[in-house]
Amino acid sequence: MTLQTDVFDEWAAQVRAVRSGRWQPERDLAFWREKAAGYDAGQPSLPNTVTWLRERLAPAHSLLDVGAGTGRLTLPLASEVQQVTALDHSPEMLAVLRSKNPPAQVNLRCQALGDALRDPTLSPHDAVLSAWSLAYLPDLRGALTGLLRLARRDLFVLEDDGLGSPHVTLRRTLAGQPRPQRAPSLHRALKALGEEPELHRIGEVRELTFPHTAALLAQARLPLPEAEVLEVLQPYLTAVKDGWRYRWTFDVHVLHVRKAHS
Repeated sequence: MTLQTDVFDEWAAQVRAVRSGRWQPERDLAFWREKAAGYDAGQPSLPNTVTWLRERLAPAHSLLDVGAGTGRLTLPLASEVQQVTALDHSPEMLAVLRSKNPPAQVNLRCQALGDALRDPTLSPHDAVLSAWSLAYLPDLRGALTGLLRLARRDLFVLEDDGLGSPHVTLRRTLAGQPRPQRAPSLHRALKALGEEPELHRIGEVRELTFPHTAALLAQARLPLPEAEVLEVLQPYLTAVKDGWRYRWTFDVHVLHVRKAHS
């Protein structure tokens, strides 16, 4: 009981301490209203993660993607199942997904995530995917309980390694605001609910190119002299004609719960 109380209370305290206040639904909706149109341009593809998930989805009949957003994972996984429910609380994000003309088996559902996970009209699916969708939900116990209820066979909960890009990690460190590593908390929380999640780390690569140093510095937004910025980012930089290639690796953490009857 102590473990259960600690992990869920700690999670709620961390979420409510986020300065943006995005744990308040109206603030999170406002955030996505502003970001939706340009969201895809700022996100890396996740080819290794998609391949890993595809191999484990078969022979699932249905997939529920909780926090589907613009379909970064929904669309490449849709071909593996006969029915997909893409759930998100942002109408603007789902509008971007709709504009991509998803295949007929993809059904879009706009609903607050916390409400959806308690909604009896949302039926269980063979597989449930929750990728970066729990970060601003204070009620982690309720969210995970809902995800487990909706997963007939498999639950996949995705988070990153908590580091982010090198420049953002350094910016947060200099500001005294390190990014929390959520995967360990999610692992503890699932164990507190009686599950035995498998933890997998999947390596991915992100690469950006900049036509000149000024563009790189504008992206980094570090409160350091130019020479120092280039020095600290040097392990990730390759000089190219008139500019820079900025490349780093990161891990996607996948918590996989196999239901007992599967």
